[in-house]
Amino acid sequence: MSVFADQAFRYNFDTTLLTTFQQEKTIVRGLLMPQMIHTNVKAAIDHHERLGTGIANDVVSQFGQTQLQNLNHSRRACTLISSDFTVAISDENVLRSLVEYQNGYTMTLAAGLNRRADKHVIDALIGSASTAAVGTGTGIITYSTQTMLAGHQIGAASAMDLARIINANELLSKKGVPNDGKRAFLYSPGQLRDILAITQASSSDFTKNQIHDVGTINGVRWQGFNWYEIADVIQDDASTTLLRMLPVPSYRQCIAFHPAAVGLSIGKEIQTQMDPRPDLQSRPTQVRASMMMAAVRVWEGGVVEVRALEN
Repeated sequence: MSVFADQAFRYNFDTTLLTTFQQEKTIVRGLLMPQMIHTNVKAAIDHHERLGTGIANDVVSQFGQTQLQNLNHSRRACTLISSDFTVAISDENVLRSLVEYQNGYTMTLAAGLNRRADKHVIDALIGSASTAAVGTGTGIITYSTQTMLAGHQIGAASAMDLARIINANELLSKKGVPNDGKRAFLYSPGQLRDILAITQASSSDFTKNQIHDVGTINGVRWQGFNWYEIADVIQDDASTTLLRMLPVPSYRQCIAFHPAAVGLSIGKEIQTQMDPRPDLQSRPTQVRASMMMAAVRVWEGGVVEVRALEN
């Protein structure tokens, strides 16, 4: 039986897109702890629970009363959200995608979905978190919201400086956040010039990082954080900002956090649906890539919002 180009496209595009999506890893989602990610979630609302810290009791009397630990429970809920990226691909581009593995369409679709996955986590880190409480005796779940700790929102619309970076690290440590090399700092290109101007970040008297040689602090470990540059989504002509990845009310909201502070629920990993569009003159193939996920902050002490000037 003959296989036409549009049929071959259907057979191969799904695998190609999935492979590209896995290879073009997300920035923020990829930092999360495996135990903080729930996969194959079947319900509309998923729950994450975190036990508080404790310390063992000394046994001071051989037959004394056992001292029970009353650990704090952080119960959070997130409602799954569907996201999609849909394009129409004309005949000549369908043929090109059959022979060119890393073609523009697969790369753009994968990148767009990765950005949305990162955006879910970013918004969860500094947004209001949904909390869940179970009624005693009734088992009825009630929901409310939890805003960020006021003391964990630092800085202002002024140049990023060393003092607030140290402050962010100090706040995490005071809340018992592990200093295990996994703390992360998310910033935008609008803070780069001010970070490069910090003597302790660029001078060989203070650090081995030669950030002026590479022109960025992205991917560098400094001041106890792994630094990640999160750029906005801008049209190629630079005329339109499609999405602010890190919010900008009147300042840029940078984020210092530990990956154990946020939970991610995945109802559906990336899937593709392809259909012809006979209603259009060129009868292109419509490709819709979709996924379903949501994130929620589960540890208040594990996140600091660092406000800074947006240049």
